[in-house]
Amino acid sequence: MHARVVTVTHDVLPENPVVSVLCTTYNHRDYISQAIEGVLAQRTDFPIELIVRDDASTDGTREVVDAYARRHPGLIRAVLEPENRYRQGIRPLQAVLAHARGEFVAVCEGDDYWTDPSKLQMQVDLLRTHPEVGLVHTDFDDLVLRRGRWHRSPGHRHFGRRDIPTGRVLEALLNGNFVQTCTVCLRADLARAYFASGLPVATYPVGDWPLFLHVAANHHIEFLPRSTAVYRKTPGSLMNSEWPARARMTAAYVPMIEGLCEWAGVSSEVRIAAIGPLRRLLFWYAIELGNAELLDDSIVWLQDNDPEFLRPLHKRLARVLSRWRPTRVVTGNLYSMHRRWQER
Repeated sequence: MHARVVTVTHDVLPENPVVSVLCTTYNHRDYISQAIEGVLAQRTDFPIELIVRDDASTDGTREVVDAYARRHPGLIRAVLEPENRYRQGIRPLQAVLAHARGEFVAVCEGDDYWTDPSKLQMQVDLLRTHPEVGLVHTDFDDLVLRRGRWHRSPGHRHFGRRDIPTGRVLEALLNGNFVQTCTVCLRADLARAYFASGLPVATYPVGDWPLFLHVAANHHIEFLPRSTAVYRKTPGSLMNSEWPARARMTAAYVPMIEGLCEWAGVSSEVRIAAIGPLRRLLFWYAIELGNAELLDDSIVWLQDNDPEFLRPLHKRLARVLSRWRPTRVVTGNLYSMHRRWQER
């Protein structure tokens, strides 16, 4: 087992970095060089530091990280964990943030990479001139693996049919995350405040969305409509997962959003608007998976909070039965739930 190693000494790093770039990596040997090179290519009029934290990779990633740190001792600090801390409930971002010294932090996970050398300069200029802004993110491109080949496509230039929300975006962000982590630059003290907030961070199914919500509760979030990074959807990621994994993730979002709504003190209308899309999605996942318990739980919530969704249930049932042919148990459960709702 390796001892924990910091491969460069502090006296060769910039004394007062303005931005700490946080890179978390685990078994990203094929991608980590591209992530690091994207940071090395940044052109700024202020000093930066890159902290790469490897969570005990077993595929050679840590050796690549160590080699880069030795070649660039004035920029890169490598934190090589002796054992995997994620399995111990340690959030990767929280762990690497502990090493940051900059006023701002930017994030680039080990399988993503930056493509615009002016990314950090643009974001810091905005944050310095707009103290009400807590976080700046940008557009991005997707890189998806299909049939053994990577396919690159533009990311979300629009949020549904509207432009990406800016300013006070808490309500919009509660309804779905439109901030891509590899494009983010935010104030370091806000990131630390999130992890010190007492929220059950370790239990959340994701690490980025609740952080952005925490920032949005009291600060503006701004968007630059310029692609500066590539988000890589690797095999096994949620976006490439099958229905059961997606259903489990969606179900885990519900208590997370409920808790953040309570913490932020939003109105019941805002809370219902945020939870509703998740509950409706779980309704359809339950049918797809033949999960009667999930279906029952979804319908009970919808009866109390979104009855309009259930009013045309007999019409929805006809479409469901013709398209998906759910199991007999779920079909019976649907009809029984429908009758129960009608009797109320």
